[in-house]
Amino acid sequence: MATLFPLPSATGNKKHSAEKPKHAHSARCSYRLITLIGLDILGVLLMLMGLRQQFHHQGFLSEAFNTPYAGVMLLVAGVALTLPFFVWSFKANFRPLGNFNKSNANK
Repeated sequence: MATLFPLPSATGNKKHSAEKPKHAHSARCSYRLITLIGLDILGVLLMLMGLRQQFHHQGFLSEAFNTPYAGVMLLVAGVALTLPFFVWSFKANFRPLGNFNKSNANK
C-alpha cells in the first residue's frame, strides 16, 4: 500500500536493510570523547608548565628552550589544546536530544 506519509514506521513499511547498527554511533562518539578529554588533560598540563615557567626562574625547560616568552607560549598552546573539548561540550548542551525522542516515538 503506497502512502504519502513521510515516516515509514507509522505505515508499517520498515526497511531494515539500510539501517546502521546503533552501537556504531556510540562507539565513534565515545572514541571522540576520550580523544577530547586526552587533549584537555594535555592542555591543562601545558598550561601548568607555562605558569611555572613564567613565574619561577627555574622551569621545566632546559636552557636551550628557555626564552623570555617560553611560559606564554606554553600557556597559549595549552589553551589551544583545551578549546576543542570546550567547544564540543558547549555544542552538546544545545544539541537536540535525537535518540531520546526516537526511542519514545516507537513506544
